[in-house]
Amino acid sequence: MTKKLVIFSLLFLISLHSFSQKHKQGIVNRKFSTFQVGDTVNILGYKETEYSERTQYLIKSSFDNVHVNTDRIDLIDDDFTFWENQWFKYRARDIQNNGWYSSNRDLLHTDAMEFLEEVKQNNLVFEDEVLYDYLYQLIFKIHPSYLIKDKNRVVHLAIIKSTEPTYFSFDNGMIILTTGSLSLAKDEADIVKMLSECLANTVLDHNLINLNQAIKAENRARTWGTITTLASSAVMAYGNAKNGTYYNFDDAYTLGLAASYLTAENMQRIGANYNNEQNKLVKSVAAEYWKEHIGQYNTSNKQVMAILSNAISYTAWQEFYSKNYEYSLLLAERIESMEMATEDEYLLLSKLYRRLGNDLDTNLQALTYINNAREMALEPMVDLDLEEGLIYLRMEDFKNAKTSFLKYRENLIALQRSGDPMPKSDLKYINQILRRFNMHDEDKSIGVLD
Repeated sequence: MTKKLVIFSLLFLISLHSFSQKHKQGIVNRKFSTFQVGDTVNILGYKETEYSERTQYLIKSSFDNVHVNTDRIDLIDDDFTFWENQWFKYRARDIQNNGWYSSNRDLLHTDAMEFLEEVKQNNLVFEDEVLYDYLYQLIFKIHPSYLIKDKNRVVHLAIIKSTEPTYFSFDNGMIILTTGSLSLAKDEADIVKMLSECLANTVLDHNLINLNQAIKAENRARTWGTITTLASSAVMAYGNAKNGTYYNFDDAYTLGLAASYLTAENMQRIGANYNNEQNKLVKSVAAEYWKEHIGQYNTSNKQVMAILSNAISYTAWQEFYSKNYEYSLLLAERIESMEMATEDEYLLLSKLYRRLGNDLDTNLQALTYINNAREMALEPMVDLDLEEGLIYLRMEDFKNAKTSFLKYRENLIALQRSGDPMPKSDLKYINQILRRFNMHDEDKSIGVLD
């Protein structure tokens, strides 16, 4: 108990600690204001001049801080990190002149914590320990220290179940990625650039700047709790469209809910609806970071693919349920091409081949995927029997279709008796198929009713 209290106390003290103003030092090489050649001065920030591309330093003075052209000061070597330099270049002067805006930062911190709690409660957080561990390794490498804020903040991460290729960050250092954004990554460089852009938005206070503007415009949006209520009907409608498929990929139904959290209105609420100038700047900063640190990243593409494969597979299933079959196939085949496909991807590939073609070769390949899934599955996958029956039915192989459908029904009944929360609509659906295609009676011939 004592140890826990000590740890809590330390964390509390850290959270209350405010940064003192970070500054650099330089030597005056040409007289200005009250400073003589050879004087050591404290540099508090940078300023881009309004009508030229020249840069000025903000210099601490005894009476009033002054701006002076950079060519009048020779910088003394400093130990600033890459991100400290970015903050110093773009944010130090504003903080020096206007303070930390702590009350508004607290609003953004509250939004971040409420957002995270809401998406957790609605099962929107994608869980994959290997993926999180890898991403945190990258984060610790990219930004190993505290963020420069009014209170010590560390970078942390959440992955949202969504096909949207979205990634953004909160002012308190929480990075939000989606499964859709991760599925687009081809190598480690893509992931580092995504994380670096998120960090650049946080380091450069873009959320805070946007929030300040929104407050001035009285444009604060609704609370997260209301979003959940509004989104639930969309999720329900989406789930009801499933119709007769036993494969229990429940998380696929979160698409409507996830989209409700990632609208432009809600991104504006948290200051993450970045403008073109901000997007251009963070891409430039991320590119600069990668150029300077490329030698630190050498994870092979195949290893990166293995780490991302669950997120890619999840996105492929989401795209399938959204009827984006071509893109779903692209993602599923990407996993298969790396020889990383499991029974889930083989089942998905079979469904996709059945959706996207109906020639003999396509149908036979779909059956091959069914067999691959069966061989890999550690326990029976009931949906394989239904999928196999549907393929045989379209091939007019009614005998094998009947065998597969009857096996599917038997497994559904067994699951029902075991207490599995299997939808009654699935059992009703297969009984309809067996009846309407005259497959319900062993003594009758196979084929479509006259």
